Amino acid sequence: MMMVDLFPPPQDRDAGADSARPAPRHDTVPQHGDDMGGPKIWPFPHHRIEAGVQFLSRWSGPIALAGTLLLIGWWLFA
Repeated sequence: MMMVDLFPPPQDRDAGADSARPAPRHDTVPQHGDDMGGPKIWPFPHHRIEAGVQFLSRWSGPIALAGTLLLIGWWLFA
């Protein structure tokens, strides 16, 4: 049985080039909210809403844990 190499080793087309491949170019992100002077559909910029959601999700777990422990303590000792 003969082994077939499905993936041949890569070959440098530009063996004499000094630089590597150029970095990929991505589409620019459209600017919204505070960054544009046009009319605003939503009164809050997206980054503030995202920061608020992160704040709530960061503190909701510890608050729920503290509330649960307080309720269990009140139920056991009251």
